[in-house]
Amino acid sequence: MKFGLTRKNNDAPDVRTLRSSMDRLFDDFFSLKPMDFFDSEWLPAVDMYDDEKNVYIKAEVAGIDEKDLNVTVQDNILTISGERIEEKKETSKKGRVMSEIKSGSFSRSVSLPDNIKFENIKADLKNGVLSIILPKEKSIKSKEVKINVK
Repeated sequence: MKFGLTRKNNDAPDVRTLRSSMDRLFDDFFSLKPMDFFDSEWLPAVDMYDDEKNVYIKAEVAGIDEKDLNVTVQDNILTISGERIEEKKETSKKGRVMSEIKSGSFSRSVSLPDNIKFENIKADLKNGVLSIILPKEKSIKSKEVKINVK
């Protein structure tokens, strides 16, 4: 009898592992923040979208307390960092069947557009999802001026 979670997939296990490692490598490389590729065991998934009024960012940070999250903006780069602390349980190694929940510190950075009102940014943590709303400034329409050449 098997214990733990079972996932049915046609890919070979080594192909999934390679794909996951490559995804992490590219996420780390293009994060716009210098970091060691192996300093984080996990990275939260991040979604970013916008409309005419706001930029919206959502990050999956289940298991992280509000006090363990840090959200900053510097030079139009928003950085979400924090730490998921592993719960210490008194279990023997023989009693542990499986452990997939990653713990440790992380840092994710995303580049923002130039028209963000930084003083009005709002963030909310609910049900393990960090939601950040970044209001945009009203775009200034450019004015064309005809210059007479003499």
